[in-house]
Amino acid sequence: MVNIRDVAAAANVSPATVSLVLNNSASKLRISDATSARVRSAATRLGYRPNTYAKALRTNRSSTIGILAFDIIDPYCAQVMRGAESVITKNRHYPVFVDLQNEESKLSGYIEMFKENRIEGLLILASSLQIDRGSIEMLAKGQIPLVVIGREVGHSGVPTVVTDSQGGAFMAVKHLIGLGHRDIAFVLGPAMYVDSQLRQLGGEQALREHGIPVREDLFVRESTPGWGPQAGYQAMKQLLRTKRGEFTAVFAFDDISAFGTIRALAEEGLSVPGDVSVVGFDDLSAAAFYNPPLTTIHYSMVGMGERGASMLFDMLRTRGQRAESRNVVAETRLIVRKSTKAIVGNGG
Repeated sequence: MVNIRDVAAAANVSPATVSLVLNNSASKLRISDATSARVRSAATRLGYRPNTYAKALRTNRSSTIGILAFDIIDPYCAQVMRGAESVITKNRHYPVFVDLQNEESKLSGYIEMFKENRIEGLLILASSLQIDRGSIEMLAKGQIPLVVIGREVGHSGVPTVVTDSQGGAFMAVKHLIGLGHRDIAFVLGPAMYVDSQLRQLGGEQALREHGIPVREDLFVRESTPGWGPQAGYQAMKQLLRTKRGEFTAVFAFDDISAFGTIRALAEEGLSVPGDVSVVGFDDLSAAAFYNPPLTTIHYSMVGMGERGASMLFDMLRTRGQRAESRNVVAETRLIVRKSTKAIVGNGG
């Protein structure tokens, strides 16, 4: 393996000069442009690759950013990670991805691993996990700058990037009410999901503001954490067994839940939107191409990842100080497609 001494010999300079040039510190000792060019040419010709682990030991910097994801196969998670990765690589760092698989118990072990490997900063994608506030506060007091994407963490001082779940749910249910629907079923996410709690609150708020009773008998909760349309499918099957014909619209926890919901309705001979209107949340790329194309709530998942990573690098540049914007809320908007329609004689 080519080492720094080989490059020094080929460029006819000292190993110290090679180190300064390759670490972009040549100007500190006024190394000439010609010498710097000769060193870089020799390094390229010999195929020299720096020992990043040794560099981390010398500088106490690893140029790596940890990303803790609750479930990497979840489409939301994948899009947020894509946005974060683009900012991390643009800042000449490397992402290290870890999948918690919806098990918060794994958190402490991975944090210790990151500390041992001198990770420089940490992003936690916590949309689905109701991570214990004490765990977040403990991390905030540690040596690793931290940003949480997907959930607020109270007064811990940790910067966060979240979705306006409550506001988006309000828009979704208000849209259904505007179409004349009064009996609206809710397919809720598992109780541990913070977003599910907020979306329920937003939907209920829309009903109350329009003088419509909140019918909790039309609420059904998914029992299976994790990604997959089967949870929405099973929840809707359960509701149809007892409430078939009692609702004309459904607000689903997310697009994946909506896909499962539509499948369950179709198997019962109910058409969407002819018999039942359905609204999702997330605006996944598949939503526009589903049958029927799904009315949903849009926000930028990639943008959330980009913003969270940018906030983290702000902290790194200020040597661990808190980001200037501590809490960022991603805007939501309603996207109307073909899965909703007005009840004849009502709405618009």
